[in-house]
Amino acid sequence: MSSKKIIILLIFLIAVITAGFFFYKDKDLVKVALAPTQTGPVTLQDKQITDNTKPFIIKINYPYIEGLADFNSKVDSIINKEINDFKENSLANDQAVKDTDPENYAKYPREYELDISYTKGQVDENIVSIIFNVYNFEGGAHGASYFVPLNYNIKGPKGYPTEVKLSDLFPNDKNYLKTISDFCIADLTAQLTKSLGNLDGTWVQDGAGPSADNFQFFLINPSTSSGQATITFYFPQYQIAFGAAGDFKVVMPK
Repeated sequence: MSSKKIIILLIFLIAVITAGFFFYKDKDLVKVALAPTQTGPVTLQDKQITDNTKPFIIKINYPYIEGLADFNSKVDSIINKEINDFKENSLANDQAVKDTDPENYAKYPREYELDISYTKGQVDENIVSIIFNVYNFEGGAHGASYFVPLNYNIKGPKGYPTEVKLSDLFPNDKNYLKTISDFCIADLTAQLTKSLGNLDGTWVQDGAGPSADNFQFFLINPSTSSGQATITFYFPQYQIAFGAAGDFKVVMPK
């Protein structure tokens, strides 16, 4: 065999050995990336955060799932954002009151409240659906109530965990927003008429019109024993009516 062929063969062998080394070196990382994120039953555990350090009153109940790091990370991000925003806004308002009326502030120190709980929907090896119920008082005339949803597909369309979009639930309906809107408008109109007696001071057509923003707060419910699947849409204060009317929800068959 000529020296030229020997050199080419040696270069080929070195390349193969090098590639094999890096494959072996990184094989554990590949396994981690492709490994299922949840292998056993999916069980929500409640975790709490309590902080009564003046001027705050913070009470939070949130879910945790053993072995589902990505889901837990998303929950942590939501909770941390709510806490940080609440404290920043409350302290800014507190300082404004102190600067404006220090004498009255000294007599009547302020307290600011953050209360977070969650409602559980479908929870199984495929989907984890929850919605956070948030109430905060950051100063001013009254507090605020609103919702933060987390609809989570454990396996995802390509085997990776991902959040569920509303459009994912209506793959065969190109006009799904109109379908949802028509159902919700009829249901909300009936609710408002019953609770208020009329539709004065309401804006159902706008707040429940066929726009994705109007239906961003939704919970995927577990199927009933008969196999019926439903989705609950939440409408926070001021979305369809004046604030004192409160929030509303509509349960829609899927």
